[in-house]
Amino acid sequence: MIDISKSVEQISADLISVHSVIRNEKNLCDLIESTLQGNGATVERLGNSLITRLDFGKERTVALVGHIDTVPLTRENQTVPEFKDGWLWGLGACDMKSGLASILKLYHEIQTGSLTPTKNVVMVFYEAEEGPLPNGINTLLDAGKLDNIDFAYILEPTECRYSVGCLGALTVKIEIQGISAHSANPRTGKNAITEAMDIYQKICTANDKISNDQTILGLPFYETINVTQLTTENASNVIPPKCFLTINYRYAPGKTVDEAEQFIYDTIGGKDGVFYCDRANSCVVETNMDEFLQVEGEREIMQAWTDVAQLNKAGIPAVNFGAGSIKFAHKPDERINLNELHSFYDRLRKHV
Repeated sequence: MIDISKSVEQISADLISVHSVIRNEKNLCDLIESTLQGNGATVERLGNSLITRLDFGKERTVALVGHIDTVPLTRENQTVPEFKDGWLWGLGACDMKSGLASILKLYHEIQTGSLTPTKNVVMVFYEAEEGPLPNGINTLLDAGKLDNIDFAYILEPTECRYSVGCLGALTVKIEIQGISAHSANPRTGKNAITEAMDIYQKICTANDKISNDQTILGLPFYETINVTQLTTENASNVIPPKCFLTINYRYAPGKTVDEAEQFIYDTIGGKDGVFYCDRANSCVVETNMDEFLQVEGEREIMQAWTDVAQLNKAGIPAVNFGAGSIKFAHKPDERINLNELHSFYDRLRKHV
Protein backbone atom coordinates (compact mmCIF):
# COMPACT_ATOMS: atom_id res chain seq x y z
CA MET A 1 0.00 0.00 0.00
CA ILE A 2 1.23 3.49 -0.87
CA ASP A 3 1.46 6.11 1.87
CA ILE A 4 -0.69 8.83 0.32
CA SER A 5 -0.10 11.18 3.24
CA LYS A 6 3.32 11.87 1.72
CA SER A 7 4.03 14.70 -0.72
CA VAL A 8 2.72 14.45 -4.26
CA GLU A 9 6.25 14.11 -5.63
CA GLN A 10 7.07 11.25 -3.26
CA ILE A 11 3.84 9.46 -4.20
CA SER A 12 4.86 9.97 -7.85
CA ALA A 13 8.25 8.38 -7.14
CA ASP A 14 6.60 5.42 -5.42
CA LEU A 15 4.41 4.87 -8.50
CA ILE A 16 7.36 5.16 -10.88
CA SER A 17 9.10 2.37 -9.00
CA VAL A 18 6.31 -0.06 -9.95
CA HIS A 19 6.78 -1.54 -13.43
CA SER A 20 3.55 -1.02 -15.44
CA VAL A 21 4.42 -1.24 -19.12
CA ILE A 22 1.30 -1.54 -21.28
CA ARG A 23 -0.41 -4.94 -20.92
CA ASN A 24 1.53 -5.51 -17.69
CA GLU A 25 -0.41 -3.19 -15.40
CA LYS A 26 -1.67 -5.74 -12.87
CA ASN A 27 0.90 -5.05 -10.13
CA LEU A 28 0.29 -1.31 -10.19
CA CYS A 29 -3.47 -1.79 -10.40
CA ASP A 30 -3.30 -4.11 -7.37
CA LEU A 31 -1.27 -1.50 -5.48
CA ILE A 32 -3.61 1.40 -6.24
CA GLU A 33 -6.63 -0.74 -5.41
CA SER A 34 -5.22 -1.80 -2.05
CA THR A 35 -4.19 1.79 -1.30
CA LEU A 36 -7.68 3.14 -1.94
CA GLN A 37 -9.38 0.32 -0.04
CA GLY A 38 -6.92 0.68 2.83
CA ASN A 39 -7.92 4.34 3.06
CA GLY A 40 -11.66 3.63 3.17
CA ALA A 41 -12.63 3.85 -0.51
CA THR A 42 -15.12 1.61 -2.27
CA VAL A 43 -13.45 0.48 -5.48
CA GLU A 44 -14.85 -1.22 -8.57
CA ARG A 45 -12.40 -3.11 -10.77
CA LEU A 46 -12.77 -4.22 -14.37
CA GLY A 47 -9.66 -5.96 -15.62
CA ASN A 48 -6.85 -3.62 -14.61
CA SER A 49 -8.99 -0.50 -14.49
CA LEU A 50 -10.44 1.02 -11.32
CA ILE A 51 -13.19 3.50 -10.49
CA THR A 52 -14.09 5.10 -7.16
CA ARG A 53 -17.08 7.42 -6.68
CA LEU A 54 -17.19 10.01 -3.89
CA ASP A 55 -20.77 11.23 -3.57
CA PHE A 56 -21.17 14.35 -1.44
CA GLY A 57 -24.71 15.11 -2.58
CA LYS A 58 -23.53 17.94 -4.84
CA GLU A 59 -25.26 19.09 -8.02
CA ARG A 60 -22.27 18.45 -10.30
CA THR A 61 -19.93 15.48 -10.70
CA VAL A 62 -16.40 15.70 -12.07
CA ALA A 63 -14.00 12.89 -12.93
CA LEU A 64 -10.23 12.80 -12.49
CA VAL A 65 -8.85 10.30 -14.98
CA GLY A 66 -5.41 8.75 -15.38
CA HIS A 67 -3.92 5.80 -17.24
CA ILE A 68 -1.69 3.51 -15.22
CA ASP A 69 0.42 2.06 -18.06
CA THR A 70 3.66 3.32 -19.54
CA VAL A 71 5.46 2.75 -22.80
CA PRO A 72 8.18 0.03 -22.78
CA LEU A 73 11.53 0.69 -21.13
CA THR A 74 14.30 1.94 -23.40
CA ARG A 75 17.18 1.74 -20.89
CA GLU A 76 18.02 0.10 -17.59
CA ASN A 77 16.91 1.60 -14.28
CA GLN A 78 14.11 3.66 -15.85
CA THR A 79 11.79 2.54 -13.06
CA VAL A 80 14.22 3.71 -10.39
CA PRO A 81 13.00 7.22 -9.53
CA GLU A 82 15.61 9.92 -9.03
CA PHE A 83 15.29 13.42 -7.60
CA LYS A 84 17.90 15.70 -9.14
CA ASP A 85 18.21 19.46 -9.68
CA GLY A 86 14.56 20.15 -8.92
CA TRP A 87 13.25 17.40 -11.20
CA LEU A 88 11.86 13.90 -10.71
CA TRP A 89 13.25 11.46 -13.30
CA GLY A 90 11.85 8.07 -14.27
CA LEU A 91 9.57 6.24 -16.68
CA GLY A 92 6.09 7.71 -16.40
CA ALA A 93 7.23 10.78 -14.46
CA CYS A 94 5.09 13.08 -16.58
CA ASP A 95 3.09 10.50 -18.57
CA MET A 96 1.43 10.05 -16.23
CA LYS A 97 2.33 8.82 -12.78
CA SER A 98 2.50 12.35 -11.45
CA GLY A 99 -1.14 12.65 -12.55
CA LEU A 100 -2.03 9.42 -10.73
CA ALA A 101 -0.20 10.71 -7.65
CA SER A 102 -2.20 13.94 -7.79
CA ILE A 103 -5.46 11.99 -7.76
CA LEU A 104 -4.35 9.88 -4.80
CA LYS A 105 -3.12 12.93 -2.89
CA LEU A 106 -6.44 14.71 -3.49
CA TYR A 107 -8.28 11.67 -2.16
CA HIS A 108 -6.16 11.77 1.00
CA GLU A 109 -6.93 15.46 1.50
CA ILE A 110 -10.63 14.86 1.00
CA GLN A 111 -10.67 11.92 3.44
CA THR A 112 -8.77 13.82 6.12
CA GLY A 113 -10.84 16.99 5.75
CA SER A 114 -8.02 19.12 4.39
CA LEU A 115 -10.02 19.67 1.21
CA THR A 116 -13.79 20.18 1.04
CA PRO A 117 -15.09 19.41 -2.46
CA THR A 118 -17.80 21.51 -4.06
CA LYS A 119 -18.63 18.67 -6.47
CA ASN A 120 -18.98 14.91 -6.40
CA VAL A 121 -15.71 13.31 -7.46
CA VAL A 122 -15.08 10.20 -9.57
CA MET A 123 -11.54 8.81 -9.64
CA VAL A 124 -10.60 6.68 -12.64
CA PHE A 125 -7.41 4.65 -13.12
CA TYR A 126 -7.33 2.74 -16.40
CA GLU A 127 -5.16 0.38 -18.40
CA ALA A 128 -3.72 0.11 -21.92
CA GLU A 129 -3.71 3.74 -23.02
CA GLU A 130 -0.28 3.49 -24.66
CA GLY A 131 -1.45 1.28 -27.51
CA PRO A 132 -4.19 0.82 -30.08
CA LEU A 133 -7.84 0.94 -29.08
CA PRO A 134 -9.72 -0.45 -27.26
CA ASN A 135 -8.36 0.35 -23.81
CA GLY A 136 -9.65 0.60 -20.25
CA ILE A 137 -11.78 3.64 -21.06
CA ASN A 138 -13.75 1.52 -23.54
CA THR A 139 -14.20 -1.19 -20.90
CA LEU A 140 -15.55 1.30 -18.36
CA LEU A 141 -17.79 3.06 -20.88
CA ASP A 142 -19.23 -0.21 -22.19
CA ALA A 143 -20.02 -1.31 -18.64
CA GLY A 144 -21.79 1.98 -17.86
CA LYS A 145 -19.29 2.83 -15.13
CA LEU A 146 -18.74 6.37 -16.41
CA ASP A 147 -22.39 7.39 -16.46
CA ASN A 148 -23.57 10.56 -14.69
CA ILE A 149 -20.35 12.53 -15.04
CA ASP A 150 -20.72 16.21 -15.93
CA PHE A 151 -17.09 16.95 -16.78
CA ALA A 152 -13.78 15.05 -16.84
CA TYR A 153 -10.13 15.97 -16.58
CA ILE A 154 -7.60 13.54 -18.03
CA LEU A 155 -4.29 14.33 -16.36
CA GLU A 156 -2.06 14.00 -19.41
CA PRO A 157 1.00 16.30 -19.44
CA THR A 158 -0.08 19.69 -20.83
CA GLU A 159 2.19 22.10 -18.91
CA CYS A 160 -0.90 23.06 -16.89
CA ARG A 161 -2.84 24.15 -19.97
CA TYR A 162 -6.36 23.01 -20.81
CA SER A 163 -6.36 20.91 -23.98
CA VAL A 164 -9.93 21.51 -25.12
CA GLY A 165 -9.57 19.45 -28.29
CA CYS A 166 -7.31 16.92 -29.91
CA LEU A 167 -6.44 15.60 -33.33
CA GLY A 168 -7.94 12.39 -34.61
CA ALA A 169 -5.65 9.56 -35.67
CA LEU A 170 -5.91 6.92 -38.37
CA THR A 171 -3.27 4.28 -39.01
CA VAL A 172 -3.62 2.17 -42.14
CA LYS A 173 -1.46 -0.48 -43.73
CA ILE A 174 -1.43 -0.97 -47.49
CA GLU A 175 -0.43 -4.25 -49.10
CA ILE A 176 1.39 -3.58 -52.37
CA GLN A 177 1.90 -6.36 -54.90
CA GLY A 178 4.87 -7.02 -57.17
CA ILE A 179 6.39 -10.12 -58.81
CA SER A 180 9.25 -12.00 -57.21
CA ALA A 181 12.52 -12.62 -59.01
CA HIS A 182 16.13 -13.39 -58.21
CA SER A 183 17.97 -10.19 -57.34
CA ALA A 184 20.60 -11.07 -59.96
CA ASN A 185 17.90 -11.11 -62.63
CA PRO A 186 15.40 -8.42 -61.63
CA ARG A 187 14.08 -7.97 -65.19
CA THR A 188 11.84 -11.02 -64.73
CA GLY A 189 10.10 -9.52 -61.69
CA LYS A 190 8.40 -6.40 -60.43
CA ASN A 191 9.72 -4.76 -57.28
CA ALA A 192 6.89 -4.03 -54.84
CA ILE A 193 9.02 -1.40 -53.11
CA THR A 194 9.30 0.52 -56.36
CA GLU A 195 5.50 0.45 -56.60
CA ALA A 196 5.30 1.66 -52.97
CA MET A 197 7.38 4.71 -53.82
CA ASP A 198 4.56 6.04 -55.97
CA ILE A 199 2.21 5.96 -52.98
CA TYR A 200 4.93 7.39 -50.76
CA GLN A 201 5.24 10.39 -53.05
CA LYS A 202 1.47 10.91 -53.01
CA ILE A 203 1.55 10.95 -49.22
CA CYS A 204 4.38 13.50 -49.20
CA THR A 205 2.46 15.72 -51.61
CA ALA A 206 -0.69 15.44 -49.51
CA ASN A 207 1.22 16.32 -46.36
CA ASP A 208 2.63 19.45 -48.00
CA LYS A 209 -0.94 20.54 -48.80
CA ILE A 210 -2.53 19.91 -45.41
CA SER A 211 0.21 20.76 -42.91
CA ASN A 212 -0.47 24.50 -42.91
CA ASP A 213 -1.48 26.17 -39.65
CA GLN A 214 -5.21 26.16 -38.89
CA THR A 215 -7.34 27.32 -35.96
CA ILE A 216 -10.47 26.18 -34.17
CA LEU A 217 -11.96 28.18 -31.28
CA GLY A 218 -9.12 30.58 -32.10
CA LEU A 219 -6.55 27.93 -31.11
CA PRO A 220 -3.84 26.72 -33.54
CA PHE A 221 -3.21 23.20 -34.82
CA TYR A 222 -2.12 21.51 -38.03
CA GLU A 223 -2.89 18.24 -39.81
CA THR A 224 -0.24 15.84 -40.99
CA ILE A 225 -0.02 12.55 -42.89
CA ASN A 226 3.13 10.45 -43.01
CA VAL A 227 4.50 7.10 -44.05
CA THR A 228 5.81 5.57 -40.83
CA GLN A 229 6.81 2.03 -41.90
CA LEU A 230 7.87 0.14 -45.02
CA THR A 231 8.19 -3.62 -44.47
CA THR A 232 8.76 -6.72 -46.57
CA GLU A 233 8.86 -10.46 -45.88
CA ASN A 234 11.29 -11.62 -48.56
CA ALA A 235 14.84 -12.95 -48.44
CA SER A 236 17.69 -10.53 -49.07
CA ASN A 237 18.41 -11.98 -52.53
CA VAL A 238 14.81 -11.85 -53.78
CA ILE A 239 13.04 -8.97 -55.51
CA PRO A 240 10.12 -8.41 -53.11
CA PRO A 241 6.79 -9.62 -54.49
CA LYS A 242 4.94 -7.84 -51.72
CA CYS A 243 5.49 -5.01 -49.26
CA PHE A 244 3.50 -3.13 -46.69
CA LEU A 245 3.33 0.63 -46.29
CA THR A 246 2.01 2.04 -43.01
CA ILE A 247 0.43 5.49 -43.07
CA ASN A 248 -0.46 7.62 -40.06
CA TYR A 249 -2.90 10.51 -40.53
CA ARG A 250 -3.48 13.10 -37.79
CA TYR A 251 -6.60 15.02 -38.70
CA ALA A 252 -8.47 18.12 -37.63
CA PRO A 253 -10.74 18.42 -34.59
CA GLY A 254 -14.31 18.28 -35.86
CA LYS A 255 -13.48 16.07 -38.84
CA THR A 256 -15.16 12.65 -38.70
CA VAL A 257 -13.47 9.29 -39.01
CA ASP A 258 -15.39 8.69 -42.25
CA GLU A 259 -14.10 11.95 -43.70
CA ALA A 260 -10.55 11.05 -42.66
CA GLU A 261 -10.83 7.62 -44.27
CA GLN A 262 -12.09 9.15 -47.50
CA PHE A 263 -9.13 11.54 -47.51
CA ILE A 264 -6.74 8.58 -47.37
CA TYR A 265 -8.57 6.79 -50.20
CA ASP A 266 -8.53 9.94 -52.33
CA THR A 267 -4.82 10.43 -51.62
CA ILE A 268 -3.63 6.94 -52.51
CA GLY A 269 -6.15 6.33 -55.30
CA GLY A 270 -8.59 3.81 -53.86
CA LYS A 271 -9.27 1.18 -51.21
CA ASP A 272 -7.49 -1.83 -52.69
CA GLY A 273 -5.14 -3.52 -50.24
CA VAL A 274 -5.96 -1.10 -47.41
CA PHE A 275 -6.70 -2.30 -43.89
CA TYR A 276 -6.92 -0.34 -40.66
CA CYS A 277 -4.62 -0.77 -37.68
CA ASP A 278 -6.18 1.94 -35.53
CA ARG A 279 -9.05 4.43 -35.73
CA ALA A 280 -9.35 7.26 -33.21
CA ASN A 281 -11.82 10.10 -33.58
CA SER A 282 -10.93 13.76 -33.10
CA CYS A 283 -12.73 16.08 -30.70
CA VAL A 284 -13.24 19.63 -29.59
CA VAL A 285 -15.20 20.70 -26.52
CA GLU A 286 -17.58 23.48 -27.46
CA THR A 287 -20.08 23.37 -24.57
CA ASN A 288 -20.05 23.20 -20.77
CA MET A 289 -16.45 24.40 -20.44
CA ASP A 290 -16.58 27.72 -18.66
CA GLU A 291 -18.34 26.29 -15.62
CA PHE A 292 -15.46 23.86 -15.04
CA LEU A 293 -12.34 25.69 -16.27
CA GLN A 294 -10.63 28.61 -14.59
CA VAL A 295 -10.86 31.83 -16.55
CA GLU A 296 -7.13 32.50 -16.30
CA GLY A 297 -6.19 29.04 -17.55
CA GLU A 298 -4.49 28.90 -20.94
CA ARG A 299 -6.23 26.75 -23.55
CA GLU A 300 -4.89 24.76 -26.51
CA ILE A 301 -5.67 22.12 -29.09
CA MET A 302 -3.47 19.11 -28.35
CA GLN A 303 -1.27 18.32 -31.34
CA ALA A 304 -1.84 14.63 -30.66
CA TRP A 305 -4.61 12.20 -29.71
CA THR A 306 -5.78 11.29 -26.21
CA ASP A 307 -8.80 9.65 -24.62
CA VAL A 308 -10.57 13.00 -24.27
CA ALA A 309 -11.84 12.12 -27.75
CA GLN A 310 -13.46 8.93 -26.47
CA LEU A 311 -15.07 10.67 -23.50
CA ASN A 312 -16.41 13.53 -25.61
CA LYS A 313 -17.81 11.07 -28.14
CA ALA A 314 -19.59 9.32 -25.24
CA GLY A 315 -21.20 12.62 -24.20
CA ILE A 316 -18.82 13.43 -21.32
CA PRO A 317 -17.17 16.84 -21.87
CA ALA A 318 -13.48 16.29 -21.14
CA VAL A 319 -10.17 18.12 -21.39
CA ASN A 320 -6.55 17.18 -20.90
CA PHE A 321 -5.08 19.01 -17.91
CA GLY A 322 -1.83 17.96 -16.29
CA ALA A 323 1.64 18.79 -15.11
CA GLY A 324 4.76 18.18 -17.14
CA SER A 325 5.61 18.55 -20.79
CA ILE A 326 4.67 16.14 -23.55
CA LYS A 327 8.15 16.69 -25.00
CA PHE A 328 9.58 14.53 -22.17
CA ALA A 329 6.99 11.75 -22.52
CA HIS A 330 8.10 8.39 -23.98
CA LYS A 331 11.77 9.39 -23.73
CA PRO A 332 14.70 7.72 -21.97
CA ASP A 333 15.16 10.87 -19.88
CA GLU A 334 11.49 11.33 -18.96
CA ARG A 335 11.13 13.77 -16.07
CA ILE A 336 8.90 16.36 -14.45
CA ASN A 337 9.79 19.68 -12.84
CA LEU A 338 8.82 19.64 -9.17
CA ASN A 339 7.82 23.31 -9.03
CA GLU A 340 5.47 22.75 -11.95
CA LEU A 341 4.05 19.65 -10.29
CA HIS A 342 3.32 21.60 -7.11
CA SER A 343 1.75 24.44 -9.09
CA PHE A 344 -0.45 22.02 -11.00
CA TYR A 345 -1.55 20.23 -7.86
CA ASP A 346 -2.56 23.51 -6.23
CA ARG A 347 -4.62 24.34 -9.31
CA LEU A 348 -6.17 20.90 -9.52
CA ARG A 349 -7.52 21.22 -5.97
CA LYS A 350 -9.66 24.15 -7.16
CA HIS A 351 -11.42 21.97 -9.76
CA VAL A 352 -13.13 19.71 -7.24
